[in-house]
Amino acid sequence: MPQVQPSVLDALMEAAQDAASYEAIASVLAATDLGTNADTAQQRDALLAALRLRLSGTGKAQHFAAPRPVQPLRSWLARLSEATADQLEIWSAYAEATDNPFVRGRLHHLLLLAGYGRKPNHIRGAPTGYLDAAPLLLATPRRFAGLAGATECLRWAGDLARTFNQTDLCKRVTDDMVALAARVLAAPEDNSRIVARLLDGLRVQRYDITDLAERAAHRYAHDVYTHVDFLKLLREQAPEDRWPGIDTAIVNALLDAADADTGFRRHNLLTRAATEARDRGLSELRARAEMALQQTDPDSLGWTRLPRQLILPPGLIAGARAHIDAAADLTDALWRTTPDVHPAMREDSDDAHPLDGLLRIPRTRINTAGPIQVAPPVEADDDQVVGLQVLAMDVVGLLAAEQLDRIHERFEPDEAELIGALVQEAVLPRPRARTLASAFRYFWQGELDAAVCIALPQVEQILRQLLRPRVPIVSVAKGQSPGTVDQMGGLIRSMPAAGYPRDWSRALELLLVDPDRGMNLRNDVCHGLVDTPPKHRVALILQAALYLLSYAHGQRSPAPPAP
Repeated sequence: MPQVQPSVLDALMEAAQDAASYEAIASVLAATDLGTNADTAQQRDALLAALRLRLSGTGKAQHFAAPRPVQPLRSWLARLSEATADQLEIWSAYAEATDNPFVRGRLHHLLLLAGYGRKPNHIRGAPTGYLDAAPLLLATPRRFAGLAGATECLRWAGDLARTFNQTDLCKRVTDDMVALAARVLAAPEDNSRIVARLLDGLRVQRYDITDLAERAAHRYAHDVYTHVDFLKLLREQAPEDRWPGIDTAIVNALLDAADADTGFRRHNLLTRAATEARDRGLSELRARAEMALQQTDPDSLGWTRLPRQLILPPGLIAGARAHIDAAADLTDALWRTTPDVHPAMREDSDDAHPLDGLLRIPRTRINTAGPIQVAPPVEADDDQVVGLQVLAMDVVGLLAAEQLDRIHERFEPDEAELIGALVQEAVLPRPRARTLASAFRYFWQGELDAAVCIALPQVEQILRQLLRPRVPIVSVAKGQSPGTVDQMGGLIRSMPAAGYPRDWSRALELLLVDPDRGMNLRNDVCHGLVDTPPKHRVALILQAALYLLSYAHGQRSPAPPAP
């Protein structure tokens, strides 16, 4: 065994005095000038390596490893298994020489897990060192750091004593944890996290924490989230006949906090209350929470709406209008507003890689009918990619609006001319063509509400008639089940099988029926969930009608239906 260097031992003891963490000890020890002696440097580096490892796991699954990538210092180990024989010998020597229980407990713990030296010495030395360190940590000037350090020492001591069946030490751990929990609960400062850690440790020690959990729930009643957490912990320990009362207290705490709050915090508390009431079978409280949610207006959530105004380059607008100027007549001009390939959609290339960073954080939105928080399904495409597609569709809509306005400026079509350009007996007979023509006329008059409400049913009708001879859209009655007809969402998803481009199918899905991340205009408009859509989005709906009609008029031909 190496000879302990007095200068290193003195520096270690000085660094450990009033220190509340091993990193604090290591920082002081590393900065101490101990000269250039090789043995002194080797022993200090070994001690720094011991102090800078971090413990994870419990019981026999405990192990030490570095908390972050190893820094370019000799005194850092990536994990305990990389410790050399010389380092283990130095740790063993200092475990016997040091008087500081905080350091002694750590060194015995490391040696125990490394399987070095006499195991019985470490089985007693590690938990005893941690137990003796707890009062010293509580006496440090840094109150909260000392509390946190003492709590961790007691938990480590409990894990070791229980794992190796040290009955007397288990009792001492339990007594010290109970005393510390009572001390923190009686203190004026808020240390709910310390109490939670202590109660969790006591539960592992198989101590009945019912009384302490009840005291903690009462002590932290001013913080609804902490209060609810302690009530849930109490429920786990309380007899079954107390569960209904505790369940009711949990939901009532959330509801009372929501009543006293405003904005999104109130909405979040009501959502949690409704969820807890549902899961606990409290139907009356669930109804109370859901009724309060229904009365929450989205504008009252306290959010600031940031307008996103798209300004297109003048050259792009001029090009779109020039494309209309090149048309031979009104019908040709109408078809020119609909490109063969939807510009906002593209298939992912083989070398596409997922977007990283903050842009991949899952989004949550507020459903304006509730409002209820809605998250996209787990299997959905990447949020950022879809967001970019929707943004590109807005750009397409701005250009489409410019082109429609140019059509009106150039041709000034009356109702008869529009009907003549739109009518197609197979999918849009004259009465319906008159209806769709009125949507265009309302658009040009600035009556966007009327335009969108009239155009949406016609888009669905045209699509249904196009698909009818190519793919099944009707299911016949079977037994007690009535027959059904595909609605807008099903029709759009049937387009690729009928030979229509997949990119336009996806664009129409985002435009009309995707409730998670798309514009969802068909549902939002028809169910009265939005105000008047902006002009460029109404233009996208009219563009969709023209695109579908272009197939009926022979301007485009679908591919053969899928077998």
